[in-house]
Amino acid sequence: MSCRAPVPPLDALFDRWPADQRIHVIHDTAFSPESFNPGADAAGLLRKPTRFAPIRDAKGRVVPYLYGGATLDCAIFETVFHDVPVDAADKFVDLDYFAQRGHGELVPSRDLRLVDLTSEGLHRLKVPKDELITSPARDYLATAKWAEALHHQFPDADGLVWMSRQRDRDRSVMLFGDRVKGVLSGTRMGGPLARNDTLRQTILAAALRAGIDAA
Repeated sequence: MSCRAPVPPLDALFDRWPADQRIHVIHDTAFSPESFNPGADAAGLLRKPTRFAPIRDAKGRVVPYLYGGATLDCAIFETVFHDVPVDAADKFVDLDYFAQRGHGELVPSRDLRLVDLTSEGLHRLKVPKDELITSPARDYLATAKWAEALHHQFPDADGLVWMSRQRDRDRSVMLFGDRVKGVLSGTRMGGPLARNDTLRQTILAAALRAGIDAA
């Protein structure tokens, strides 16, 4: 089943991400950890779709975005292990592909107001979890329409929060770059994976727990 289209006005539930609560990211170390994906290339073409991005604002401008997680393990599962099928007979991740990725921690300077896409919030929006949160990549253009509709309707929304699809004991967030510009301070936690043994060992430990072969 494809994700249904949002029908405004939407009855959204909001949650608060406290100012002192860290957000973990696995980021391209060519950029600072608090850098937002611009959502479009130099020619203005939208980049590869993700679950909730890229989107456009009410005036048609592309909204920069950033994904993160409540823990480092969440960020690892949502990036390094993102494309590993749960039911695959053989699960393998080539860590060389992520050699220039690193661990970053972000701290917001104020509380963030996020649209709640956990079970209670999905009930309010009347959209099932299997359509919006756990649907396959082929539905990303449809699921991003929800982020776009929520961005349009709620000008005070800083982003979205939900239980991670890849590691459902943790919360994932997607932040709207036009709403939280200058709000995040980032810290690099070591260098890129290619020379960061601490990060490598953390990834390998997570892979072992999940039965994923990583090398």
